[in-house]
Amino acid sequence: MPVTIEHDLEQIQKPVFQVFWGGPDKPPRSLRDLLEKRIEAVPGGGEILWATYYFRDEGLANALLRASSRGVRVQVAIEGNPRTGAVNKEVRKLLESGGTPGRVVRSISHRMIDNWYLRSCRLHEKLYYFSHPSPCALVGTFNPSGNQPEDPDVISKIGDQDRGHNVLVELYDPVLVQGMRDHAERMLHMVHGPWERYLQQHNKIISSGTTRIIFFPRSSNQDLNELFDLSGKGNRLRMAVSHLNDKRVCKRIAALARQGVQAEILAHDTQRRVPSWVEKEMLQSGVTFNRYVHPEGLPMHNKFMLIETPERRILTFGSMNLSVRSLHANHELLVIDENPELYQIFQSRWVEMMRELNS
Repeated sequence: MPVTIEHDLEQIQKPVFQVFWGGPDKPPRSLRDLLEKRIEAVPGGGEILWATYYFRDEGLANALLRASSRGVRVQVAIEGNPRTGAVNKEVRKLLESGGTPGRVVRSISHRMIDNWYLRSCRLHEKLYYFSHPSPCALVGTFNPSGNQPEDPDVISKIGDQDRGHNVLVELYDPVLVQGMRDHAERMLHMVHGPWERYLQQHNKIISSGTTRIIFFPRSSNQDLNELFDLSGKGNRLRMAVSHLNDKRVCKRIAALARQGVQAEILAHDTQRRVPSWVEKEMLQSGVTFNRYVHPEGLPMHNKFMLIETPERRILTFGSMNLSVRSLHANHELLVIDENPELYQIFQSRWVEMMRELNS
């Protein structure tokens, strides 16, 4: 159910957000079906802007083509050099065929490196903007990376995201939605390169109410680093992460645990995404560390943190992993929120995932 707030003058109820989960306990393809419903709801004269890493779902591509044919301005940015080869190629062909006015498809590839870790930049955001029936933006972890009929070889490499653990949060706040729409527009039309992290518009924080949205790469990671300024008993840090390999972040988490912070991690099961040295360091420091292992190999692709102190409860979610590439190179989106209802929704999902793991 959407969380609502009351307008003091008009006494009307206004939605703030909705949270949509994917996972083994949810109907298969539920998140991609949600995106298709949002596409079909946009009438001629409306607008759809997407930025995503993987896009293999030809059914969704055809839904975007139908929207374009009825006069919707459709613009899609796709990563041009994903880790798993040319998996976006077929959808790109579809979207580029029979071009209509207002339809833009851009494959974004970075060829210049500007970070200490020598990682090339990738478009890893998952951002889906729709102008109608009312402006909204969905952000989170879900890529439309499945397809029908499916290719088992591809799925074995990238994971079945249509059935694995994922989340999309639909935001309605006009300030946040407009900020994300403008960001998607920039991603589609700007000249990309290593200078982006220094641009004022890329370092801007979109803020409204209890919510802040920051984009990466940026000139400073101060806002992210401040989230780990915890110490002592009474503080708690819970993290659902699919990728964790940044040594600085790992050292900070380990130090927090040694200082008395109750730290818990639920990580993806593969060594590539979360190496064994991370698990060893966490366990030696007193962090409660679990790997999510599903009998069918379904992924745990969620990326959120629950930060609890005696004074505050902070939730983070978005596309960002705590990996070297995400923190220092990629285009990423991170939402930092202190809405208590939203925190409770994510906390409940944490409990459900832990119950599934323990069962």
